[in-house]
Amino acid sequence: MKLNIVAATLVASLSLAACDQIATGRDLPPPPGPPAPPSPDLPMTAAKARLIMGNLSNSCRELATLKYDMHACELKQGNPASEEALRTELRDLRWNLDKLTADEASAQCAAQTNALRETPKPRACW
Repeated sequence: MKLNIVAATLVASLSLAACDQIATGRDLPPPPGPPAPPSPDLPMTAAKARLIMGNLSNSCRELATLKYDMHACELKQGNPASEEALRTELRDLRWNLDKLTADEASAQCAAQTNALRETPKPRACW
């Protein structure tokens, strides 16, 4: 019986302490950030690039595919291109896009895709 009273008193005092923290204007801890994007095994493929974009808009998945295609083009030309760097770039992109609203993320992806499409594609990559 005494244990129940002690437990109830402890719970009540902790609850009041939490209310007191809010009432005194102390800063609450920030909400957790977005979850970490997936990190598929290497070597990268177009499907894995899209997987990193997850449930973002089609324009973001299209951007990931285009970035993979550009990476593959570099490899076809014999230029050094890091699979790990591509994966990291896409993960960083996803992390930043997750902080935006869906409309903002989609618009940003569309703008980046349009800018990349203006880059001429070397003949070896056709």
